[in-house]
Amino acid sequence: MNPYEVLEVSSGASADEIKAAYHSLAKQWHPDRFTGDAKVEAEQRFRMLAEAYNMIKDTPRRVDAATPAPSAPSGPAKPPVQIQLDHNPGAEKPLANKTVDEWYQDAKAAAEHRLLEKALSLIQYAIRLDGERAEFHALLGKLLYDTNGDKRALVRALETALRINPKDVESAILLAETFQALGMHARASRLWGTVHNLAPNHAVFSPVAAQGGGKPAKNRDTPSLREQLSSLVAEAKLALDRIFKRG
Repeated sequence: MNPYEVLEVSSGASADEIKAAYHSLAKQWHPDRFTGDAKVEAEQRFRMLAEAYNMIKDTPRRVDAATPAPSAPSGPAKPPVQIQLDHNPGAEKPLANKTVDEWYQDAKAAAEHRLLEKALSLIQYAIRLDGERAEFHALLGKLLYDTNGDKRALVRALETALRINPKDVESAILLAETFQALGMHARASRLWGTVHNLAPNHAVFSPVAAQGGGKPAKNRDTPSLREQLSSLVAEAKLALDRIFKRG
């Protein structure tokens, strides 16, 4: 086992960098954050992190870890722990051999299996490898939205996704809903206008369409958040129309 690879640091990393990397990864892979088969895998990774940290946390042992023992037998090194997901068991690669797209696909698979915390860890690592992929930031935003995660990180992820891909309708909808929930109504209204321009027939606007066509909308007595937001967009458009007609 190469402790530097396990802790994702260079062999020249300082003691403080090694300590910070260990605490960050230990928090990310703590077994209490997982359930079922994922918990077993997390326990294995957690043990490896602790072992790697103990090997290189002080200078003498760091030298020993970086220098192969003369009597060590030749042969292939033991691969790092593998991430196993139910979508394709047995087909996973060692961590060092995974491409950024494979990390992304693993994150999507974990999200589909509702392993949301694991999906978050995987997509965050994919973004560290390539931070200019709109779909990576969009998935991170969706996961933070679904887990009621940090709102600043949520907004940052969705704004980055839209900066890279301004036509990402779903990210725009999530960001508009987030701004609305935070009381940032002006920014939410602008985003709803953008969404309407990009996808006027999107299902998010169906309650307004149903009212205009005389068809009963579902759950009219208890409108959903999206129904309320759609109504606000419609009211804003009517108000603007009246202002321009007066002018």
